[in-house]
Amino acid sequence: MEPSAPDTLTPRQRRAFAVARRAAGKVLNRRVRLYQLVRAGYRKAATHEDALGTATAEVRTLLRLARAWLRREYRSIPWRSLLYAVAALVYFVNPVDLIPDALVGIGFADDAAVIGFVVRAIRSDLDRFRTWDQRRLAE
Repeated sequence: MEPSAPDTLTPRQRRAFAVARRAAGKVLNRRVRLYQLVRAGYRKAATHEDALGTATAEVRTLLRLARAWLRREYRSIPWRSLLYAVAALVYFVNPVDLIPDALVGIGFADDAAVIGFVVRAIRSDLDRFRTWDQRRLAE
């Protein structure tokens, strides 16, 4: 299923997400860029776990998906869903977004909103990935 247009985001978040989506296309065209994004994402998620709250688990799922795709272990995801997932990671890693991450307490609110939007938009693809990932870990 193809993700729907970002209709649960504010107009400013939609514009920022569109920029992140364009950047994600460039990231996906160069393996080294995706590798750098995933590394930065894991670092930031570990450093700001408390600030992310419930979005932490979703960020980690998106990071595992991107890493598995990068390693060519998991390719059963539609391109548009992968693009959305990587765009959410670009948005998350970028320290200069709508609400700067340095603002303690509220700095990750817009990151969580974008991550939540993407997770809802690609839920079925993420569920398939989670099933694959759990089976792989069990082996």
